[in-house]
Amino acid sequence: MPRVFVLLLMLGLAATLPAYEVQIRHLSQPDFLQQVFADQEPQPGLLPLRGELRERVTKVLGHPYRGMRLRYWHSDEISAWIIDEKSKDMPMTVGVAVGPEGIVDLEILVYREPRGGEVHQAFFRRQYRGMTLGENDTLSGQVDGITGATLSVDATSRVAAMALVLHQVVMDRLPSR
Repeated sequence: MPRVFVLLLMLGLAATLPAYEVQIRHLSQPDFLQQVFADQEPQPGLLPLRGELRERVTKVLGHPYRGMRLRYWHSDEISAWIIDEKSKDMPMTVGVAVGPEGIVDLEILVYREPRGGEVHQAFFRRQYRGMTLGENDTLSGQVDGITGATLSVDATSRVAAMALVLHQVVMDRLPSR
């Protein structure tokens, strides 16, 4: 009987412990912004996600974005976005910089899944450089996947397309120079 009591006590204690969460920080937000803007980091702006823009973002992601607005940084013709998107079970945090010629940089800032973290590798991220918006707000090029990381690759591509859409909206709203 004492063994059963000890076993039940251990199971009860284990149930109260927080679930193990994988979280790998590859790059901090300030480091990403410094990488994009050098020493000229601009003040952040807020882009409300309403109406047609919300519909476009929902179409690109395949689901509604949970936020009502997005913070971004903008200097001259470059904008930077930090977006959370669900991979398999957990969100990953992706930083995307967009310029007039398309994606300038894409970084995985935080990865929270136990598998598929190879998307942070430079060989994979480089594929996005220069991509623009194609038809129907899709990426202009193909992305080679990574075995075992299909959901993470898909999430990264959705975020890249979303950043391109958001950049286009911000650029269209700027006064003509």
